[in-house]
Amino acid sequence: MIKAMAAPYTGIRFMPTGGINAKNLEDYLFCDKILCCGGSWMVKGDLVKAGEFDKIFDKIRELTAEARKLADSIRK
Repeated sequence: MIKAMAAPYTGIRFMPTGGINAKNLEDYLFCDKILCCGGSWMVKGDLVKAGEFDKIFDKIRELTAEARKLADSIRK
């Protein structure tokens, strides 16, 4: 869908955030119209609700490092 929407706007790149997760991140990053991606999958709601903020920060670091490693492998 992004490729179709972006076709007439050759100078525009996108930063999708909705629906992005670790399983589909690679599909998005292979598209040259995608500048970067964001997603709430890196902050688990159950940890926030439980007030386990020390675990949240550790998990965010872990998931962000995984996403960065994947992005670097795609966009060499």
